[in-house]
Amino acid sequence: MKRFSVSLFLGANLCTILLLWLSVALTFVSPEFIPRLSLLTLAFPIFLLVDVLFIVFWLLFYARLAWVPIVGALLVGGYILDYCPLHFSDSNNDRADSTLTIISFNVGYMKNDEQRAELIRFINTADADIVCLQEINKRFLTDHKAWLDSTSYHTLQSGSIAFLSRHPFLSDTIHIDYPTRSNHSIACWVDCYGDSLLLVNNHLESNHLSPEEKDDYTHAIKEPDREAIKNSSHLLVSKLSEAAAYRGAQTDSICSFIDRYAGHAVIACGDLNETPISYTYQRLANRLNSAYRQAGHGPGFTYSRRSFPVRIDHLFFSSHWTCTSCRVDRAVSSSDHYPLIVRLSKKVR
Repeated sequence: MKRFSVSLFLGANLCTILLLWLSVALTFVSPEFIPRLSLLTLAFPIFLLVDVLFIVFWLLFYARLAWVPIVGALLVGGYILDYCPLHFSDSNNDRADSTLTIISFNVGYMKNDEQRAELIRFINTADADIVCLQEINKRFLTDHKAWLDSTSYHTLQSGSIAFLSRHPFLSDTIHIDYPTRSNHSIACWVDCYGDSLLLVNNHLESNHLSPEEKDDYTHAIKEPDREAIKNSSHLLVSKLSEAAAYRGAQTDSICSFIDRYAGHAVIACGDLNETPISYTYQRLANRLNSAYRQAGHGPGFTYSRRSFPVRIDHLFFSSHWTCTSCRVDRAVSSSDHYPLIVRLSKKVR
């Protein structure tokens, strides 16, 4: 009986490890070709948690097999650190004349005066060099010209994406062409400490879940009902997979654009609508450094409304910089996203 139980739990552990590895392997394939299967990457933290529980189980009941889940996790250790890095303190090697504080924030269109006022207070308090905004109202910058005139920010906006920069712009906005229903990415050149810096501000394909649909999904989780779970799951999979396919193609376009300027200083950020275990994140991380991976701590959820806690806002930078601080400001409540605040230090070359 003991041998049968050990074999049963070992089989379950191996299945968990295979699913963990599969979720990682899927980041190498564009969701454009396997949209539904690509959603398995979202389950990476679940498979990882189960594998960790197996470590505890084996240590308690059959220690000689504890190596199985440990090896399973170690083989995807880099991805675990992408998802949940463990940096406990900021670096202190900033130089006042060569540092850059950047904010990436999906502001959620700010539907009332209170939300707009909170955004202005946040930007004033954060005192960032560059602010990259997504889902900004098209009239926000013009309606708040008096406030902007009181700051030292230069501004550029295209659609619902905007830049605020204390460093002068060297170009107008550059549109990155890709298939989309309503989202977009724009770029611009900035004069940063005498060098040209390419900024790429992104809002990749949204999942287009209405507030009511998100509430239905939350209700199905909190008060399980077979019919409710079936209906919400079918809708969720359909919408998520359709949006994932768009993001696969969009990611390829953004990477091609960045590749054109290899060797230049580049910062790419925004609401990517993808977790660190995804095709989008991994393709960008193969070209640029991830700020949160280099200086963040914990899972760093930037979206946590309606039972969807995920980190989908990211910032990447070229080797011209080192990240000394990266944090999510959870005190800002005006949007369904939290702002990502990054401190970069320019390398001496």
